[in-house]
Amino acid sequence: MSALALLALLALPAAQAATRPANVVLIVDVSHSVTYGIVKRDRTLVVDAAAALAAAMQAGDTARVGTFGDEITIEPAPLKDADAVRAAGARLAERIGGRSPIWDALVAAAGTLEGAAAPRGIIVLTDGRSTGNRIGFADAVDQLKRARIPVFVVSLDKSDRPIPDPGARLEQLAAATGGTCLFVDRPALPAAITRSVSTLRLTATAQPRRNNY
Repeated sequence: MSALALLALLALPAAQAATRPANVVLIVDVSHSVTYGIVKRDRTLVVDAAAALAAAMQAGDTARVGTFGDEITIEPAPLKDADAVRAAGARLAERIGGRSPIWDALVAAAGTLEGAAAPRGIIVLTDGRSTGNRIGFADAVDQLKRARIPVFVVSLDKSDRPIPDPGARLEQLAAATGGTCLFVDRPALPAAITRSVSTLRLTATAQPRRNNY
């Protein structure tokens, strides 16, 4: 990814001063298709994602960190400081491999935000290749819409993988819930998470669009 593209990703709206505390759930897809490369496993994915969320936190924010693969695991209580968020990422770092129940994980994440003040939202880090769900895509989207919880998708760009491209569903998910959808290479994941938190905090209402960096 070029330096210019990274700067574009990090660029934030000018209205940054008019922010409110955010309630965020970050869930990271640790399924086989995301965390296993040709040679080795990506053991730092959850740690890097949590660190990016921690760096984006401001006074008053609360956050949870979770992973989904063979199991869906989300911090039971909201975390109120950056160190706690980083520690949560470290605890979850070894939960790697298995299936990818994206829709189940999103509904579980939404449940942890029940009663939380707005702005509240979910950031999901995934490649979009969904397997092992009990809840269907349409049902999950409907539940998220009714709960008024926007989903901010940060997706690894897997355009070199066989079709069908799951990116269309990720875009649909973001559009339907009022979130955004960013398609990035692995080095740009922290910047994309930072951008997602900033967009949630500003309660942006612009229609999401597919961005490639």
